Amino acid sequence: MLASLRYPAYRWLWLSNLSASAGRWSLVFILGVQILDLTHSSFWVGAGLFLTQGPVVLLAPFSGVLADRFDRRLLNSASCALSALVTGSFALLNALGLLALPLLLALCLLFGVSFVLQMTLRSTLVPSLVPPRDLLNGISLSQVGTQGAEFLGPALTTPLLVAGGPVLAWSFCALLYVCATVLCLPIGVTKASAHSGPVGHGVGHSFQYLWARPVVMTIVVAVALHCSLTMSFQGMLPMFVSNDLHSSAATYGGLLTSIGLGAVLGSLTLAHFSERRYRPALFMVSLVGSGALLALMASFQALPLVFSAAFLVGASQAMFMSMSLALIQSSVDDHFRGRATSVYQMITLAPMAVLGWGMGGVADVIEPRPVMIVMGTLFVLAMGLYLLLSPWLRRLLGAEGWRGGVTVTGPGLVGTVV
Repeated sequence: MLASLRYPAYRWLWLSNLSASAGRWSLVFILGVQILDLTHSSFWVGAGLFLTQGPVVLLAPFSGVLADRFDRRLLNSASCALSALVTGSFALLNALGLLALPLLLALCLLFGVSFVLQMTLRSTLVPSLVPPRDLLNGISLSQVGTQGAEFLGPALTTPLLVAGGPVLAWSFCALLYVCATVLCLPIGVTKASAHSGPVGHGVGHSFQYLWARPVVMTIVVAVALHCSLTMSFQGMLPMFVSNDLHSSAATYGGLLTSIGLGAVLGSLTLAHFSERRYRPALFMVSLVGSGALLALMASFQALPLVFSAAFLVGASQAMFMSMSLALIQSSVDDHFRGRATSVYQMITLAPMAVLGWGMGGVADVIEPRPVMIVMGTLFVLAMGLYLLLSPWLRRLLGAEGWRGGVTVTGPGLVGTVV
């Protein structure tokens, strides 16, 4: 289960990732509470969260080029340092009583720049630090840190916010990013492998590269649907807790904690059952579960049932995202991994950011509960239709679809499956 942790450089990355991700989810929690208190509007909560991810639309291709040309470790540390500066500024402005909505949104945008860089760089570092046979295990364990921090960040930050207010909570968030900055440095210089052929840097060239790998494009479309419909509910989650569950900020933090704890279990389960024979079943369970469980979570009234469903939502979503990312990372060349990953981030994070903002606005007009139920149900229906239309997606429901380096030909199937 912990095979990738045998490699020292990977251990440093894992610890850095855990600290940065805990900072990220602490920020999501504090922002949700603070913006809702400031504006009493779920629309502005969604807007703030959008700005923490929205720069992916413009910056993802640029971050991919940087990852393919420079030291990925150093760039990741620099982006974590920028996040530390932003979250420290939140703490200072709160302490001085100067934090107004326009300034808050500007800091959200600056944080979004650092977050996009981190997402691309961390994804490209993992395949450089573990051998191909351990790639799914390495990515799964990284998701234990990334998604599991959804549990750790709010769990640590909630009592700080309740007892000490936003200054203490933001200061702790900044400290997490300082730790992430320092922990990444011992990895050592990590650059993309040299490539003597022509290399294109534009978005069009990146899409052309991915289009030549049909299994990659298939999974990118699936993840785009997944992020759009099942992971864009963050903007309306504070209002869901307030209006539908009639509860407090502590419940909101507890809900994020349950989702994160489920993500830990889902990622650990995938790390343990990472052999090819288990992948089709796990892929199918996570595919259906991501939508169906979200609808169930939204439909429950009793808090114990909501928390239980949230736990399973986190588990299914983490498994689906880990398997998808591993498939993409193992299907591209190292000299193009940064640009391929950046396009993947752009296609997946951008819809989640935009729809998350839109769903936040919708929650001001319509109760979040029915919207979340519809979103989860739509994802299950959309993936059922996609399975009927895509032979490549259907192939991933069988063991042959996960076989490395096999060239497949046949009706509607031309390319290499990894």
